[in-house]
Amino acid sequence: MFRPINLIILAVLIAGSLLVAREAMRRGGPADVSGAVGEQVVIGRTYRVDQGFVSRTGQAPGVAFTVILPKRPEQTHTIGVEELPEGGVVQFNFRAIDETFLESLFMAPIRIPLADMDERLAAIGPKLAEQGPALLGRKFEDVTAEPVREVRVGAGEGYRAMELRGTYLDPRDEARYSYRFIALPDPERAESLYAVSHINQAHLAIEGGDFGPSLTGKALSTLRLTAPPVRESAQEQGDAGSE
Repeated sequence: MFRPINLIILAVLIAGSLLVAREAMRRGGPADVSGAVGEQVVIGRTYRVDQGFVSRTGQAPGVAFTVILPKRPEQTHTIGVEELPEGGVVQFNFRAIDETFLESLFMAPIRIPLADMDERLAAIGPKLAEQGPALLGRKFEDVTAEPVREVRVGAGEGYRAMELRGTYLDPRDEARYSYRFIALPDPERAESLYAVSHINQAHLAIEGGDFGPSLTGKALSTLRLTAPPVRESAQEQGDAGSE
């Protein structure tokens, strides 16, 4: 439903991440971080991009992670998992029991060259602010956007990331949605994570820019980056089979 726009934003980010904006950095420590990670207990199914993912799909993505897909016993929503969507690693679709769309979370690799973390974030932020709303406006109406901000995403103290958020009206169903684009540099690798959330406001109204109560927000609060899995060569597979 939303994947073409997700991929357009991703392409813009990849282009922008190659230009490290050193002159934009302030002296001293890192910038103040909005939307700090809050401790919360998330109950649900753990999803891993690991060697099992490679075995299922035959692909070894450049970015790997684990997340918990929230669903308490009393909740009735369904969780659809689409592995290797166009341009991505995985997409999670949360729907009501009557198939009404609630939320989605698209996760994809993005290359952000290694450098000082402040510089990596500075290279991504302006592209989100400049291009995101304009590109969303190609497909949706009445697009709003808040200033791009630095946030922390993930388990524990979380990872530093840049976030663009806002709302739009989808003319196809006359429904209003909240959106959230996140570019999260992996602290140890150039291959990093790009995540996009879409939330039906009839399901949940996002207040004060706080995505924490949303299903996708809960999932991202459990994010842990891991070492990317590798795909075994034909020779290695043959050697394993002969043992």
